[in-house]
Amino acid sequence: MEAGKSALFGYGSLLSIRSLERTLGRKYEGPYPTCRLRGWRRTWDIGMPNQDYYMETANGRIFPRSILYLNIRRDPATVLNGVVFVVDPTDLKNYDERESVYDRVEISSDLEGVRVEGGPAYAYVGQEEYRVAGVEQPDSAAVRATYLQILEDGFADHGSAFRAAYEASSDPVPRHLVIEDRLR
Repeated sequence: MEAGKSALFGYGSLLSIRSLERTLGRKYEGPYPTCRLRGWRRTWDIGMPNQDYYMETANGRIFPRSILYLNIRRDPATVLNGVVFVVDPTDLKNYDERESVYDRVEISSDLEGVRVEGGPAYAYVGQEEYRVAGVEQPDSAAVRATYLQILEDGFADHGSAFRAAYEASSDPVPRHLVIEDRLR
C-alpha cells in the first residue's frame, strides 16, 4: 500500500464490491482480499435515523424511526471474517460520511490472514448514541430487505465457506424486523 493510503475492513455491505464501488463512484481496482479480525463479533444494533425508507402496510406507509445495520463489538471468543481494501484520503472522507453513525477505529493489530503495510487499517464501529436494543416492532427500527440483498451479493462474491464463517461470527438477523423497504 502506498504511503498516505489506508486500509478499510469491510464486514457488512462492504463485502459486496458493488456497494464499495457505489461509495467510491468508480470501479475499484485495488486489492480486495478476504481476511479475519480477531476479537470482534458482528451485531445488529446500530440504528441510523431514517426519513427515507418506508414499508407499505394496509394502513399506508410506515417510516421506521431508524434503520438497523451491522456493527461490530469486541468479543475475545470470536474471529470475524471480512475483506480489506485500500483507500486514499479523499475516499476515506467519503466513507466517513457514509458511515456517519460509526467511529473509524484502527484495527491493524487485530487483522489476520493479510498484511497491511504503509498505513493503518480501520473498521467502523457504531457510536454508542446510535445503539439500539430490545426492538420489538419494525416501526421503531427495521432491517431493510435490500440491505440483506447487498449482503447476499457479498456472499456470492466470496463463496460458501466465507458465508459459513460469517454466520459463525455474527448475531442472527432479527427476522421480525425485516421490511420490504422502499425509498422515498
